[in-house]
Amino acid sequence: MKLTIITPSLNQAAYLERTLASVLDQGYEPLEYFVVDGGSTDGSVDILRRYDERLTWWVSEPDKGQTDALNKALKRATGDVIAYINSDDYYLPGAFEAATAALQANPDANWVVGQCVFILGDTGERVVWKPEQPKRMRSTWVLAPWGVPQASTFWRREVFDELGLFREDMHYTFDTEFGLRLALHGHMPLTIDPELAVRFEHKEAKSADRSRWAAEEARFPELFAGLLTPAERAAMQVARVADRAGWFRLMERIHPHTSRIRRRLAL
Repeated sequence: MKLTIITPSLNQAAYLERTLASVLDQGYEPLEYFVVDGGSTDGSVDILRRYDERLTWWVSEPDKGQTDALNKALKRATGDVIAYINSDDYYLPGAFEAATAALQANPDANWVVGQCVFILGDTGERVVWKPEQPKRMRSTWVLAPWGVPQASTFWRREVFDELGLFREDMHYTFDTEFGLRLALHGHMPLTIDPELAVRFEHKEAKSADRSRWAAEEARFPELFAGLLTPAERAAMQVARVADRAGWFRLMERIHPHTSRIRRRLAL
């Protein structure tokens, strides 16, 4: 299976070379590797020039953000399987073999997700996110957004052909939105045990300020309402009424996960 890997980047010279090496040192073939730099001024371009012969294609130019950069590369992609890794994250050895082998062994699966290690830059604390299938009613997938670790996710190219590219009007939750789009169209992920990637959390990371995600997640009920049944849409309305009545505040004491739903409804 031909694999396409994409790295979007902007002023991440401190971490970029580690990311590049984690892709190229996998030794996987056939591999297509694109790097889309948004016009960095911190030495990133010098690093990319050193790797020029090992990269399929790279560019450094202003863009409209991460999703614009990713979609620019997706339109060039020719791989059977596609993934992206941010320029401050990195793959673990054997990740590509594990992901592609899982897809080959499960031809009905259109995407695969492995475990992802989160390393907290300030403390070095190591936290592992083990992906799970969405549970409970589909309306709750949207209200308390279900998601999987992006860095350890690999998609067959057919899902992009069928359901489109990443939303360019989202900059923080576009990967969650894409996963929900797939799941609500019946494409559930294949989850596997190996740890495939490391997400490095640091103060300069785009994801460091989680408040930026809230406004985009608040759009999910409207965006996905058309994919829900009338009963599921009614369930969302009931949840809003229940929240106003204080039901979620009571249930948080019994089931802490309900606080996620309530936070979404409060937006």
